[in-house]
Amino acid sequence: MYKSAALLFSALLLASCGNKDNNGGFELKGNFSNGKGEMLYLEKLSAEQPVVIDSVALDENGDFEFQNYSPKIGFYRIRVTPQNFAMLVLDSADKVKVSGNITDLGNTYKVEGSEETTLFLRYNEMSKSRDLRLDSLNKAFQSIMETSKMDAARMDSVSRIFEAPYNAIVNSANEEMIDKLKKNTDMYASLMAIQALDPDRYADIYKAVDQGLIKKYPNERNVKMFHNVVLSMLSTAIGQPAPEIELETPEGKELALSSLKGKVVLIDFWASWCGPCRKEMPNVVKAYAKFKNMGFEIFGVSLDQDKARWIEAIQKDGITWPQVSDLKQWQSSVVRQYNIQGIPYTVLLDREGNILAKNLRGEELEKKLTEVLR
Repeated sequence: MYKSAALLFSALLLASCGNKDNNGGFELKGNFSNGKGEMLYLEKLSAEQPVVIDSVALDENGDFEFQNYSPKIGFYRIRVTPQNFAMLVLDSADKVKVSGNITDLGNTYKVEGSEETTLFLRYNEMSKSRDLRLDSLNKAFQSIMETSKMDAARMDSVSRIFEAPYNAIVNSANEEMIDKLKKNTDMYASLMAIQALDPDRYADIYKAVDQGLIKKYPNERNVKMFHNVVLSMLSTAIGQPAPEIELETPEGKELALSSLKGKVVLIDFWASWCGPCRKEMPNVVKAYAKFKNMGFEIFGVSLDQDKARWIEAIQKDGITWPQVSDLKQWQSSVVRQYNIQGIPYTVLLDREGNILAKNLRGEELEKKLTEVLR
């Protein structure tokens, strides 16, 4: 069960509004067809909601120019309505011209004079291309599922057939994105684009973008936040010692992850309210029964808030391995420690407490345990 898909990005979009004095260097103007007299709002994106920093009405020819602000590097948008807007990445020295059809800005707008926005739009095109290909594949899969009567084994077989082209599309899109990011590691627009990549799998490109941005914008608030996120991510990379976790059991006793050193340990982050977690739990129970006498242990860490529901889920799901929680849900200290973006989430440790693998489930988990416990 994932938090917002844009969780990390939304955390980066912190308001930093300018003042009401144009610096004389920046320009933002343009022309929108099919419009006359409509109000346009320039907004800076923030973690909570976009903040209006200027407004202007289209003249009778569809021309406009924003004048009453002094921008800093950041993500902005020109909005007609909350559903109809053009995204921009603006800096203080840009001289920007925007054009488009006011009835559908998102799909028609073009930008001159902003290198950052041009890059942002290219990243966006790449993501749209990937999503269109995946959508076509998904529709084909759904069509087969809806028109064919299959038992579970046959459905699994069809799913595996579609898995290869799905992975091919994703991997190809990722490689294209990585190539573009490598050429633009110090560009602010890369802050958004990199969110499409798995940080565990592509740690090197996260490091490269972090280094490029922190060198170019050492005091920019969003860049510093991204830098801290990357540091946290790297601290839980494969091969690194697992950060210590010491929380209370349902009985109120402190239990430390390090107390299990000497065993192969699966840290299982879950919650009673998480549907996918509960659905996956029978597989975890099965793996525990199969390997617990071979030097395997599970350390359950709940992101619950309600202790009674947590205990009820433990009993109902047949969980017999150690469990801890600080009952702070997403505010738990472990969320930042382990850079948790969604649950269920697992981290497998070797006997010395170093990270072996992440997010193993079902057959993949059993296969890995068979490998490391033999």
